[in-house]
Order: sequence, then C-alpha cells, then structure tokens
Amino acid sequence: MTKFILKEIRSSILSIFIFLFLMYYFINILIPGDFLTPLRLMTSQQELDELRASLGADDPIYKQYFRWVISVFSGEITPGGFMRNSSKDITSTIFPTLQILIPSFFLAYFTSRISAIKTPIKRLYKNKIISDSISTLLISLFPPIVYFLISDKVENYFSKFTQYFEIKKTPTSLIEFSEFAFNLYLFIFLIGLVLIFIFITELLSGINFSYLKLLISLSVLSYIFIALDEVILNEIIFASKNATKTIIILTVFLFGEYMLMNNVIIQNISREPHILTARALGYSKSTIYKYHILNNSFGPFANRLGLSLPYLIASLVIVESTTSWSGMGSMLYRTILNQDSNAAMGIFLLLALLSTFLRIAISLFHVYIDPRVRDNV
Repeated sequence: MTKFILKEIRSSILSIFIFLFLMYYFINILIPGDFLTPLRLMTSQQELDELRASLGADDPIYKQYFRWVISVFSGEITPGGFMRNSSKDITSTIFPTLQILIPSFFLAYFTSRISAIKTPIKRLYKNKIISDSISTLLISLFPPIVYFLISDKVENYFSKFTQYFEIKKTPTSLIEFSEFAFNLYLFIFLIGLVLIFIFITELLSGINFSYLKLLISLSVLSYIFIALDEVILNEIIFASKNATKTIIILTVFLFGEYMLMNNVIIQNISREPHILTARALGYSKSTIYKYHILNNSFGPFANRLGLSLPYLIASLVIVESTTSWSGMGSMLYRTILNQDSNAAMGIFLLLALLSTFLRIAISLFHVYIDPRVRDNV
C-alpha cells in the first residue's frame, strides 16, 4: 500500500510540475516583454535595466519558475517569477472550494443511486428512459439558469428562518475569530446538513438507509451548537446561505452525470453471474443490492470519477463565479478578466494539485473497499 501511494504521488506531482514549467516557459518566451515594459516610455533604458536586475527579471527562466512556485504556496504571486509581491492571497481560496465541492459530491453521489435502487432487479438490465432523460436534462442546465431558478427560493426560506429564530448578523469588526477556524466550522456545519438531507431523502424513498449518516450528522451539528457561541453560530448560518446556493448548483450538475454513470454500472453488474446466483439462492432484494451490487459498483464509478475530475474542477470556474463564492474558481475567473496570467497560472497549479489529491484519495478508497484491487497493489 505504501509503495502504491508513493508511486501515485511521485508520478502525479512530477507530471504537474513538468507541464507547468513548459507552460510557464512558453508564456514568458512567446509573449513579448514583461510587466516592466510599459515603463520604457517614462524611464531611461539604464534605469529600466537596473530595475530588472533588482527584481530578478534577468535571472534564468528556471530560477524565475521555482521562485514563482514558492510564491504560490506562500500565497503571494510574483509576476513573472520576479522578486515583487502583488498581495494576491490565493492559498486561502482552497478551503472555500473544498467547502462546497465535498458536500456536493456526497449529495450528488448518494441521491443519484436512488433511481437505480428503486428499480426492480429483474428490470435493471432494461433501459431506464425516464431517469436517463432527466439526467441529460440536468447536465445540460447552465449554472446561471439553475441560479435563477433557486436564488429567490433560497433567499425567502433563509429570511423566514432568520426572522423566526431572531438571528441577527454581527458586524465583522466585532468578531474575534480566525478565518481558518471559521471556515472549518462552516465546512463541518455544511457536511452535517448534507448528511441529514441524504438520510431524509433515503427515508422518504423507502430504500435501505443507514443510521450511521444520521448519527454522524446529529453529532456534528450538536458539536457546532455546543462548542460555538451565539455570535459565531449566527455568522456561520449567514455564510451558509451563499454556500447552499453554490452546493445546489454544483449538485444539480453532478447529479445528472452521476445518475447516468450509476445506471450504466448497476445495469452491467446486474447481468453478472453472481447476481443470478444470489437471486436463485433466495437472497432478499436489499441484501443483493447492498452486498452484491452497490459494494461492487463503486470500483467502476471511482475509475470514471477519476477520469472526470479535471472537468469537475473546471466547472468550479462557472459555478463559483455565478454565485460569487470566494473559491479558486471565482478567483481564476477574475484573474483571467484582469489578464493576470501569473496569478491564473498559480491557481492552475493549485487546482492541478487538488485534482491529484482527490484522484489519489479515490484510488485509495477503491483499494480499501475492493479486495481484488488490494491484492494486486
């Protein structure tokens, strides 16, 4: 297992840094000049050369590249790899992206399996025209359209909730709480809400639900309400409004894709001989689904999910910019509009690392739950 992890990390990280170096090299070679070039109209050539030397603009390209990489992880983008900070903190946008990405994945994954689970086993191999059509429709919905459909409803429900419980917003200047701790508690709060929603959905659908989700969600929310004072809790509730909009939009996009994937995967598994054997032995429907179909469906799903991760990360640009969520996607959109190529490349680097981390996490979970894969590792 350790060799597998190290191999995945080594190959992924090496590929990312080689690709970014080539991109960085060609951008600096093909685009003439640098951010100091416009100053030639106001300063002499000698002053311009001295300024370039002081900022490290005359250094070899590989030195500028590694200086730029270090600045990305420190949260400060140095344009062109020069020794000048632009005060663009991009590392702080990683957590907000995970706050909406992980809950959306859980919500879309568990709810997308309901249509396949509710279908009788003897009909799983047949085409489910209705669910496939709904999936295609949801995939084709553009995020601004979903935002237009849900924005007013979320605002109305949120306003009624805050008025009923008399929740008031506190001025930011009066709150003494670190940004990291606030984001962490907000993330835990969103996970708890998503797990409760999944449990209620499974309960209403009449499928074999898990009490573990309910136990985890209640424990998480109870911890939030007990550990935090009223001011911080109110701020988390207010921040969850925009996060809820973002999660709904991203979930709608993922739900259609995951439903199609689960339909195809479960249909294929239902044709395998061990399913026919289990039915012939008289196993119940819930047992066949839980131990013979659903457990075996995550492997193919994980493989397809790993291949689609780059497209999922790319969708964050549209989703976050639509809801003005302060994550990496919205910041990448702003840097592109501002033609800040260095900041954009810094976000590309972090997005690539995030995609690699998620792919390795999915692979490890696949190895953990599937003994056939674990034996080959």
